[in-house]
Amino acid sequence: MAYKVFLGVGHGGTDTGAVADGYREKDMTLVMALACQEELARHGVLVKLSRTKDENDSVNEEVRECNAYAPDLALDIHVNAGGGDGFEAYYTIGGGKGKSLALAIEQEVKALGQNSRGCKTRAGSSGRDYYAFIRDTACPAVIAEIGFIDNAKDRAAFDTTQEQQAFGRAYARGILKTLGVPEAPIASEDAETMIAAQTIKKKAGLEDQTIRYLLNYQYGEALVKKLAKAME
Repeated sequence: MAYKVFLGVGHGGTDTGAVADGYREKDMTLVMALACQEELARHGVLVKLSRTKDENDSVNEEVRECNAYAPDLALDIHVNAGGGDGFEAYYTIGGGKGKSLALAIEQEVKALGQNSRGCKTRAGSSGRDYYAFIRDTACPAVIAEIGFIDNAKDRAAFDTTQEQQAFGRAYARGILKTLGVPEAPIASEDAETMIAAQTIKKKAGLEDQTIRYLLNYQYGEALVKKLAKAME
């Protein structure tokens, strides 16, 4: 039986989420979620998104949709604000698989060069989890904040569509790791690209994660070929 994952796409419609310098959280979260969905689907994981376009999408509705879908894991995708710096994730005060998911995603995000403020819990005055997406979902759930939209230096790591897609795929790899699904190699019918990738990996001492990031980037195959040629 295939694994199931629910992705909450933060904000949407009349709720823009955080905004700064023309950037809107609701746009970034959708790009990341769609990329995450595509990568999970490539590995045979069934995925439901809380929205696939710009429409109203409240947290309470996300929770209802998530519980109706009955997934193995849930991730709510957001962008932070408030002048801080770096990625952070929240999981349930009970720990368990939610904590494992948060840590796995953090590891993948840091591999792309983004710093992290850590993986955290937050309790409300009642002693229960503060965030509804974590508190009221039946499955292990995590809220991920890729960085601070109102910090231009931090935002530079995720202010393009390509970078947002790369982080979406990083989220997917963290989910796959938590589910125990082996990561499938990037499909390419271009033998020249694969040879070029091995060349720069060997000569530059790059790790597999870095090569994967390059190949996932828009025009990545062309870039890898150019780098390999320059190293000849």
